[in-house]
Amino acid sequence: MICVRRPDRRNGLTWPTNAYQVLAVVVLLLFSLAHFLVLCQYTSGPYQLVLLTVSVLVFGITVVTKVICTLTDPADTGIIRGELSTYGQKKAHFDRTNQGHVITADLFCQICKSYVDKTSRHCSHCNKCVLRFDHHCDYINNCVGRHNYGCYIGLLLSASTYALIVMGNTTYVLYRLSFKQRQFLADLDWTITPKILGRSVDPAILVTLLIVLLLLMAVAFVLVTNLLRLHLYLLYHGWTTWDYYCRNKDERKTHSYWKYKTPDSSVQAVTIATVCQNTVLARPTNKTSPMPSPPQSI
Repeated sequence: MICVRRPDRRNGLTWPTNAYQVLAVVVLLLFSLAHFLVLCQYTSGPYQLVLLTVSVLVFGITVVTKVICTLTDPADTGIIRGELSTYGQKKAHFDRTNQGHVITADLFCQICKSYVDKTSRHCSHCNKCVLRFDHHCDYINNCVGRHNYGCYIGLLLSASTYALIVMGNTTYVLYRLSFKQRQFLADLDWTITPKILGRSVDPAILVTLLIVLLLLMAVAFVLVTNLLRLHLYLLYHGWTTWDYYCRNKDERKTHSYWKYKTPDSSVQAVTIATVCQNTVLARPTNKTSPMPSPPQSI
């Protein structure tokens, strides 16, 4: 039964916040401070000007695309304009433990009380239907759909590029400090001791901090780049993340079944792929009952 009632979430700043969203902001801020306040001071001449210009540009694009992705309302236009729509009101909460989906075969959402597009899905986190639903991203605390998918791709592209810039600059400074320290510091008009924000620091401590920064940036770069590669692959095939998830899950679990409640109240077994379609589904309430036999052909 659906008994909890709460309003839908408009965007990524709607309460409650997400721990991963806060973590993403903190990590981006810390890496940026380390890059602009520490690493950039170890460059000089034309290289420093080029590095600062490119870094500021890419970092600015990353921040802007993240803000747009977070603030955009990806809701289906049908639930915004529908006469009976519950958009912005307290309504039943989509509980995945009881329901596989809440959109009927004629594309009517039973929670949003409105007809929606065939590409829309009802998000259990935002509690609303999202147009061309791709996935719910915890790092922006918002759904990714048709209205913000382009900015999301731009965010992944700019974030991976920025991570690559920081990694390259860190590697350059590490190499100069490790193998050509005296010449490197002389080129910067410093003494034999490197500095951070104008204060002298032991070279071994600085090298250790740079190695830690390089490793963390490498992890971030691999994660973001893999996510970008996945979405470029999906774009090439014209799929969403939801389509990809349903396709793979049905291939892995062709004998995993749900119970589908038909209009005449009878129950029949369906595969995971049916869950991804616009049907009204419910998990079996009796966990001790045996699973139905698989159909002869799938």
